[in-house]
Amino acid sequence: MKKQTRYLISLFCLLLLGSNAIAQFGNKKKADIDKFKDSRLVVVLFSDSTYNAAIRFAVERYWNFNGAFLFVYDTALKAYSKGDYSFLVFSKAKGAKIKAKLCSAEPDFNGLLVLNKFKKRATELEILGKAYCSNSIDTFDWQSELIRGVQLLNNYFGIAAEAKGDKEMSESFLQSRYPNDKGAMIGKKLLIEGSSLEVKGKVDAATLLDGEIEELENEEAIQKSIVGQDAAVIHYFYSNDEKNCNKLVVTSDGQLMYFKQESAGKCKCTENDLKQLKKFKDKSQIE
Repeated sequence: MKKQTRYLISLFCLLLLGSNAIAQFGNKKKADIDKFKDSRLVVVLFSDSTYNAAIRFAVERYWNFNGAFLFVYDTALKAYSKGDYSFLVFSKAKGAKIKAKLCSAEPDFNGLLVLNKFKKRATELEILGKAYCSNSIDTFDWQSELIRGVQLLNNYFGIAAEAKGDKEMSESFLQSRYPNDKGAMIGKKLLIEGSSLEVKGKVDAATLLDGEIEELENEEAIQKSIVGQDAAVIHYFYSNDEKNCNKLVVTSDGQLMYFKQESAGKCKCTENDLKQLKKFKDKSQIE
């Protein structure tokens, strides 16, 4: 028991590396999650056909938190303004390089949002859960981005649903529950796009992570690993918003392995990140 307690404390400290770092992607009461679980999810479609096709695929293939969902265009949502409905939308952060006309949020955010009430510009009150996505998404990126986003949401809601009350919905408690599978990172290679890596010390990245890292010229291999659900790799990505840069390491099936929040623009994976990731991997092997 003491060993398990020490592990959870170490895990919490590891995830809480940045000021105001929130590694659980939601902040509602347990009653809100229970109500959401019994609601019907309205997946909001927009005028962008590529986005629509990708979100349909991701939800139909990977959404499993509550089985009831339907697809509705944003121009036809009046019929769903009352009743037990929740809404899945995409929020573009300020400065994001995304051409599709989608939604936004008052707490600037880039990625998928689950709302208890649809708004083109969501407030914190409407947000039930969120999943970070990359800031630059082109036509061919949507499928992998939305698969990962949907799976991150699934994993968050799965953990939140197990909370026994509001106390277990707290930031510290939910952080201690990540990742779902403590050994999910062991023996996996970290894929990272070369321009996202910044190691200035005398020791190179491969040495810092025991050789289990591959620098890529672009993100194509990462996208393929997500679409193919490659169990042999994990990957690094970031999501920048108005105030913060959110750095994540995720398995190909959307389990969060590492999260750190820094000031906006500081998005590179650094020597310190790799050291902390290595410590996390070592601690994950504790029985």
